[in-house]
Amino acid sequence: MPGDPILPLSDEGIQILEQSCLDFSDAAKGKFGCTVVVHNVDFTAASVSGRNKGPDIRYTKQLSGGMKISVWKDDLTTHKVDAVVNAANEQLNHGGGLALALSRAGGPTIQNESNQFVRQNGIVPTGKVAVTRAGKLPCQIIIHAVGPQVPRNPPQWEIDAASPLLQEAIWNILTYTDHNNSQSVAIPAISSGIYNFPRDLCANIIVNTVISFSNKRKPAQSLEVRLVNNDDPSVQEMLRACQQILGPSDTRSGAMQNQSISSTKSTCPRLELGNVTLFLKEGEIQKETTDVIVNPIGSDLDLSLGYVSRAILEKAGKGIQDEVIRKKPWNVTNGTVIETKGHNLKSHAVFHTICDVQQSKTQILHNVITQCLRKTEGYSFSSISFPAIGTGKLGRSKEEVSQKMIHAVVEFADKYKGKKMEVYFVIYPTDTEKFQAFKKEMASAKQKSSRIPSKAVKNSGFYDERGTGTTPLIEFLTDSSEVLREAKEWTLKILHVPSGSVTIQNNHVIHFGQEEHEHLMSLQTALHVSITEFFSNGKCGIIINGKSTGVSCAALMVEAMLCKAQEKFAQAEENDLLHSVVSWQAFPGSNEPETNAALEKAYLAKNTDITVNGQNVQIDSRHRIGLFSLYEGLQGLQSKSYYQRTTIDMKNYGPRKETFLLSGLKIEKVSYNLNHRTQKVILESDIVQPCSYRMSCFTLAEGKLRMECGFVGCSRWRELRTTP
Repeated sequence: MPGDPILPLSDEGIQILEQSCLDFSDAAKGKFGCTVVVHNVDFTAASVSGRNKGPDIRYTKQLSGGMKISVWKDDLTTHKVDAVVNAANEQLNHGGGLALALSRAGGPTIQNESNQFVRQNGIVPTGKVAVTRAGKLPCQIIIHAVGPQVPRNPPQWEIDAASPLLQEAIWNILTYTDHNNSQSVAIPAISSGIYNFPRDLCANIIVNTVISFSNKRKPAQSLEVRLVNNDDPSVQEMLRACQQILGPSDTRSGAMQNQSISSTKSTCPRLELGNVTLFLKEGEIQKETTDVIVNPIGSDLDLSLGYVSRAILEKAGKGIQDEVIRKKPWNVTNGTVIETKGHNLKSHAVFHTICDVQQSKTQILHNVITQCLRKTEGYSFSSISFPAIGTGKLGRSKEEVSQKMIHAVVEFADKYKGKKMEVYFVIYPTDTEKFQAFKKEMASAKQKSSRIPSKAVKNSGFYDERGTGTTPLIEFLTDSSEVLREAKEWTLKILHVPSGSVTIQNNHVIHFGQEEHEHLMSLQTALHVSITEFFSNGKCGIIINGKSTGVSCAALMVEAMLCKAQEKFAQAEENDLLHSVVSWQAFPGSNEPETNAALEKAYLAKNTDITVNGQNVQIDSRHRIGLFSLYEGLQGLQSKSYYQRTTIDMKNYGPRKETFLLSGLKIEKVSYNLNHRTQKVILESDIVQPCSYRMSCFTLAEGKLRMECGFVGCSRWRELRTTP
């Protein structure tokens, strides 16, 4: 059994994860294959929890000069206004916090134009602003405002010196917005995050500056100043400042909005399970607006089969089918969950669950529900919708399905310690008998839970027998004790760097391209660290030096980059191996390894649509030729891989070369080096004659029979062998 999966967070650890939680999650997943969940910490838009269900207005007030001020809780990367303000640094290197989130969501346009601005105008002084286009963001422009930076726990004199600079930055934002004839601008709590400016004072300065500007502004077209943040502490401070300085809100739109949502929920049967609330509702699953929708599919991954998956496919578009195929794991089994984006759905994500009939039906249902809930927790989502799983091709009764699904939620909630989560069971409106079966089972579960209130109290978030109910902590989700131990050791090491230096040894740094190196340069400026690559004695990696917090943030981001580079490299290797076995001729460029692999996978999955270079391509497979039927003597491999490797000593290469020549084969090219990279000996011939040694990797290329052998290292050959 794994050990304790809980790791408490220090104040320094919280500050680090506030800037790089998404990278921490990606790195842990890539390095150890485990999901990490951060409890009892509110993150900004740059973190994993920077996903929400929509804008939430908390306050609005009409000001003089045709201006209006409002307070919102929302993600700035999706907030719809004319102008969005970015909390930038002087070099406009968007490598952390909100700046990184906006740059990632908006695409390369934002960073490229920022670099161009600095080249032409120099750095942006504190208190000043720069403007770029917004790229893919739903706004017209981004105003990059450079707010003051102070150390952690700053003395009063530093706060007094920084305050006028923050006021100047807000004033310049409003001035540019007004001159640009923008009608709305979204301003976050500038300088209060990674720049350590006191949040309450930041809110007071922003509100007072907006009021002063409105008093001096000549009435013209209307201008709404939206104070938008995605973390509760900043939202609460903005709300407090507005109420204290301006008085009560003019409208109760925010309260009315929440009341409307609550009213809708109140019409649904519900089951309160501590921090988890289970709702039963009638509806169509593809129209749900929860963060996650669950889609049960078969092992063939065909979304056009089955009522629920077909409805989701029609609503989401063909892109969701392509993404499922691309993310197909090597071993598809019952209970496997494939995660995709929502595409044209109103949800952020879709969890496609493999539900076939070969396995224990009870175990399928339990595993599917539990795994989806754990993933929802791991990604910091707050809501998920399930259809009634199992009443279709699994052939189970509605009574049994309702019992097993509700029991799985109750069991999950009993151990859940995260933020509030809403779980919806969505029943199609005409399935009245099914709805009544679920309603009856929920009533039974509610009656049982009322007899054991202590568990509800423990799970409510106000009490935790382990003392972690309010303590910031990390939970590692894995069934392996070895993975748990290594992941915790790595996390402790990377979150606590007293020496101010970290060395990351990973040979995949050689696969970094221009984009990755530009990002490393931006990290140096944004986090005030130095980053050095090293290549020595067959080893390579990255050394990061600086203040401990900045070093830890940069290390997490670099680890995530390396994991992505490794995944990209592995995918390219897989495509190359597949290309040596199968060669598709369909259209110009179809024989390129990446396109060739997409065609082969689509053929095996019996799909008629794939995405190639961002374009949807329809496939009509006419004919496929297999050369292996010509070579009945070839023995198959027990493994499911494309190749089997056997070691050959270089000293014996001479006789083997003679064998090649006697067989009518000509060595066309030999390439190698001493850095343990993969090399190939390519041998081509129109005719392969019988010989004492049977080569076994054959493909059709340009009308010739091609045989390939791989060479790894400096002293040994490795023969590649494929399955007929």
